[in-house]
Amino acid sequence: MKQVVFCALATGLVLSAGCSKKEEKPSAPAVSAGKPAVPPVVSQVTGKVAAVTAQAQAATKEVAQKVEAVKSALTVKPDQVMAELNQPIADIKTKVASLGQPELLAYANTYKTVLLEKKDQLASLTSSLKGLPMADMLGEKGIALKNQVSQYTAQLAGLKERYGVYLDKLKALGVNLSAFGL
Repeated sequence: MKQVVFCALATGLVLSAGCSKKEEKPSAPAVSAGKPAVPPVVSQVTGKVAAVTAQAQAATKEVAQKVEAVKSALTVKPDQVMAELNQPIADIKTKVASLGQPELLAYANTYKTVLLEKKDQLASLTSSLKGLPMADMLGEKGIALKNQVSQYTAQLAGLKERYGVYLDKLKALGVNLSAFGL
């Protein structure tokens, strides 16, 4: 881009200077309303530079929009993973079959994050339950903690099963799964 502008300006200067053999004193440029006259080549080059700049800005905006679209397509939120718990495994398998490797990797990474969070929450609840005295364990507080533990255990099992579907597809695509182990 810079080379094109430089060449255009150099060409404009050469053409405006002329190529005559006899020496002439340079005449002062014509002045109209206090401004020196601009050679027509320079104004043409300036117009072309402005047009190219406008095209480059439009292309940059378009590329930025496409990058954002791809980025949002490859970003999987934990809420999306948790919502898949309500879907049958057959639906998940159908969905996974239609996804490409980048999307599968995004889902697998989010599943791994959610699974690790759920494991930490389950461990915290289990330690809270173990720390309760026997009287409280049989009371309302203990029953509530046991219900939460069973709920987290069920979620963890469902998430692991669905995570396995994504990992199987990635394995079929030849992806190294060593980073996805739990």
